[in-house]
Amino acid sequence: MNLPFSTILFRFSVGLLCFQWVSSPLLSDDWQSNCQQIVAVVTEDWESARGRLCTLEKSGTQWVAVGTPIPVTVGKKGLGWGLGLHALDRAGPLKREGDKRAPAGLFRLESGFGTKLLVIRKFGYRRTTATDFWVDDPESLHYNRWVDTGSRNLTRDWSSAEVLRRPDNIYDYAIVVGHNRDSIIPGRGSAIFLHAWFGEGIATIGCTAMPMENVRSLLEWLDRAKRPVLAQVPAAELKYLNLPVETEFVLESLTKSTLR
Repeated sequence: MNLPFSTILFRFSVGLLCFQWVSSPLLSDDWQSNCQQIVAVVTEDWESARGRLCTLEKSGTQWVAVGTPIPVTVGKKGLGWGLGLHALDRAGPLKREGDKRAPAGLFRLESGFGTKLLVIRKFGYRRTTATDFWVDDPESLHYNRWVDTGSRNLTRDWSSAEVLRRPDNIYDYAIVVGHNRDSIIPGRGSAIFLHAWFGEGIATIGCTAMPMENVRSLLEWLDRAKRPVLAQVPAAELKYLNLPVETEFVLESLTKSTLR
């Protein structure tokens, strides 16, 4: 049954009112009391390359939906469990370097960057130069880190790295996802961003992509003081993040009704 969009948003907002962060024994508890912004991405299943993105914000003691859901694309091979704030005891594919999957789980949103000049006060943003790269060589001591090759003190020990000042515009605005960043494990995936897509429905090789104007809107909305996180999972794994049943239903409805 296809519900009217206004009904979906109403149920979504109601479900958020009963969001219980502290009730899950499966999640790291240090972020729960501090997080006040969530970017939620839900796909239909592990292999789906398309999803739906919603933004949520805590207002007082309540969580409310901000704006309207938008379409996104993820990895060409779908999603795989990444390394972040979530526990690692669920079945499913694991995110690995070069597997063309985007990471599933719960991750801090670290900061923004881009080729375009953007002045924002609440969330970090760095304009890229021609010497900025993100190392994706697991053998490098700089694996999954931003490097400035113009630095005299940098020892270049990698065979491959992601160009951050790209000419194709997908990194005009981008957001760093904290996947495999707290304790970096070689080979488990690197250079994971939210960025502009090449076009509607065109999948990525591991990031989450959307229209460019939506990336910029996210950058302008995100507030570092509110400890924003990305919650990204297939619909069937929503229970793993301990979302209330009504919220699970709404997110699943959004995914199914918009990805047909």
